[in-house]
Amino acid sequence: MMLAIGALLGCATTLLALAIRRNLPRTPHCGWCATASNWPTSRHDALLCRGYVQDRRRERLRDIRYGRPVEEPNPWGESYLLDGEIARRTEADAMNTKATTVVGDFAQALAELADGYPTDPEGTVPVIVTVIAPTVGEQHQVPIEPGQVDWLTALVRGELDTCRAAHSDGTGHCRGTGFAGGSGGAALLAELPADDESQP
Repeated sequence: MMLAIGALLGCATTLLALAIRRNLPRTPHCGWCATASNWPTSRHDALLCRGYVQDRRRERLRDIRYGRPVEEPNPWGESYLLDGEIARRTEADAMNTKATTVVGDFAQALAELADGYPTDPEGTVPVIVTVIAPTVGEQHQVPIEPGQVDWLTALVRGELDTCRAAHSDGTGHCRGTGFAGGSGGAALLAELPADDESQP
């Protein structure tokens, strides 16, 4: 009987001590939060304090801006992102989406050109053109014929000539060569016979 009473008293004393301890002022776990709020008790770790994390995020961005070493990956993950960080991520996502669309469109157009306008005899080993969007890891491989590579090279060089001539320091002084656009460029027109009526 005495043992039972002693056990009950012991349990009651322990529970009372825990209740008192819970309501006593504690040493702050988060110095930033306690300083900012002027409240002696902060019942969370600094990594859970919005103010502390955002201060560290600002410091990290300053370090990155000035080329100082920073901890990677950042220890706060996605917690309490700054407005600037959210805006940059949104912009990066938009750019990645654009890169994906542009790369896919170019690869599709190149494939349609290769399929629709052959230049080499049947059985010619194709050249593989790889189009990659590194930021999103998207990759397209398009087989085209060697003659089509020559054709595209002539088109690109024609556009380069146009751009050079249109430059203020170029010979055309903003007049261009007259072959800008998708008509095939000067290299293709030069292949026409001299007496061809279609030649300008």
